[in-house]
Amino acid sequence: MIRAIKLKESGTPHRTELYEVAESRDITTEEKYEDGSLDQVVLQYCIKEEEVGYYAQEYRPADVPKDGAKVIDITAVLLNHGEKYIRWHLYDMKRTLAGHDTVTKLYNQWNWGLRYLRKNILFQMSEYSVIPNLGVITRSYDEERMKRLRDDCRKNCNEIENPSKPMTLPQRKKRTDIGKYRAGLRAAQAILDKTFQAEDAADTYEIQIRLLGQESNEVYQMRFPV
Repeated sequence: MIRAIKLKESGTPHRTELYEVAESRDITTEEKYEDGSLDQVVLQYCIKEEEVGYYAQEYRPADVPKDGAKVIDITAVLLNHGEKYIRWHLYDMKRTLAGHDTVTKLYNQWNWGLRYLRKNILFQMSEYSVIPNLGVITRSYDEERMKRLRDDCRKNCNEIENPSKPMTLPQRKKRTDIGKYRAGLRAAQAILDKTFQAEDAADTYEIQIRLLGQESNEVYQMRFPV
């Protein structure tokens, strides 16, 4: 049995909780910024006979401690009992898809989001076929900038792992950052390839990069069906 709170027709979901969506409706996930601007993702649930939906923002199962937990902005699921399939969506919202810290955090969020999804939903429906949808929602993505990040991380990894001559003191100090550079290289390359492989499974997923549209001076929005 999937443990979820039944979402009332007029109810508003709270963060970290998993909700059961029994009726057709829209659910909006928002990110507000210090400059007053707002990103909105409107998830459209169209629930038919023998279907049920699930939704969570920053889903964190009850048995996962809050301290140090990695969470992803959007977990959305449609489960069809008649045709025995599950369609799921895992997305994080990033104002700009760029920078080492942003892409490595995103990579970890995909990993943990998949773990929570498999353990608490997919594992219980192992006989159902699965339609995955994993990605990121952002205002801006510059592929050339992502390539430069990948190349910089690769260069630093090579200098540390395969020095062509005795290392200078700054280079020796840089060795402590090898894990950081490897993580950045792995994340940037995955985004450029648009292919993600979970660290604890052999499955690979196509990465979707969805761009928000500007609705007004301060609001950026997109809608997509669950």
